[in-house]
Amino acid sequence: MRRRAAVPAVVLTLVLLALAGLPVRGAPAVALEFWTISLQPFFTDYVNGVIAAYERARPGVKIRWVDVQFAAIEQKLLASLAGGVAPDVVNLNTELSVRLAEQGVLVDMDAAVPAAEKARYFEGLWAAARFRGRTYGIPWYVTPNVLAYNVALYRRAGLNPNDPPSTEDELIAHARTIKDRTKIYGFMPNVDSVRLMHRFQENGLPILSPDGKRAVFNSPAHVAYLERYVQLFKQDYFPEDTLRRGYLGATERYSAGQLGILVTGPQFLLRVKHDNPEVYAQTFVAPYPKGKARVIHLPTMTVSVPKASKAPREAVDFALFVTNDQNQLEFARQVVILPSTRGAAAHPFFKQGGATPEEKARKIAAAELPLARDLTVVVPNATELYRVFREAVESAFYGKMSPREALDWAVKQWNARL
Repeated sequence: MRRRAAVPAVVLTLVLLALAGLPVRGAPAVALEFWTISLQPFFTDYVNGVIAAYERARPGVKIRWVDVQFAAIEQKLLASLAGGVAPDVVNLNTELSVRLAEQGVLVDMDAAVPAAEKARYFEGLWAAARFRGRTYGIPWYVTPNVLAYNVALYRRAGLNPNDPPSTEDELIAHARTIKDRTKIYGFMPNVDSVRLMHRFQENGLPILSPDGKRAVFNSPAHVAYLERYVQLFKQDYFPEDTLRRGYLGATERYSAGQLGILVTGPQFLLRVKHDNPEVYAQTFVAPYPKGKARVIHLPTMTVSVPKASKAPREAVDFALFVTNDQNQLEFARQVVILPSTRGAAAHPFFKQGGATPEEKARKIAAAELPLARDLTVVVPNATELYRVFREAVESAFYGKMSPREALDWAVKQWNARL
């Protein structure tokens, strides 16, 4: 008679625990997926450290981290939502947070976060991802733009590297001089796609009427502003990939020594350091050149929770942990960002300078905060309206319409939908 194989004791124990409905040791009660934007490889150790600390504090929760490139985040997230496999916690910028909030797919943080927790954040930053009076993303970090410029190219162009441009007009003049005298592009201005809206506002040119019910970005002043950059483009003072690749293309060109001036978030100086130490060694930093309104667009990164999360309570708790004082301060020690919490921002660290470009940029960026505002335009049907604006801007730059025709057409389309 054949003997049955003995059931190993450990297997039998697991089966009995499962049948009894008890948790199995080592198996997390909750598994969360956390998406970030372009943080690998530079901040891999930092993010893994935050996750490990959280898992120690919450033994029943396990975090799986996925890093997504900025250019792919929207498409990948929408696909995951449609497929029922959305992340539980996701890093978004303000624009994308608001667009997704309009679609009703994000958790209302005003309802999910206790008042005492909300009070830790700057009120203006808590409102960054607000749609119809409700906030749909916890503010994480902010990145005021600074000016980085290649000292070697400045000298080749006969410009004084100790006298960087302080206004937009001076920035354009320096960029033209660099191109004329070195045959290397001086700059890649942030006028691509919807970023032109931010430039309009930095120059005191509104996008919407005071009641928010009409688009008004086709005034003679708006047209003249766009026309100026269209002419610079036609005269080959900035490259075509400015319109296609934006800040990523600008960072790559600058790192390759093929761009004189880079207007960027200070954290991208680390990418320059990684990609080309020689260019990094030739990099000086200065305050962001101001437009006529003397305000600066302050992009805010948020942490949101999709409603599709299978564990929204734990997801919100993890989002608050990621953005707490201690973790934001530690993040800011590694990269030139500024925190969204009052406690972290009050630390003396943010008043310190240093010898490296990113250390100097941190002090510069902190000093710019009083002029900074998140200028993201919040409108219903944002995806469609942004598409229209982007199409109008590209039509003007590529000669399909005049700047006047392009902005008139876009305003007409917007007002038909507002």
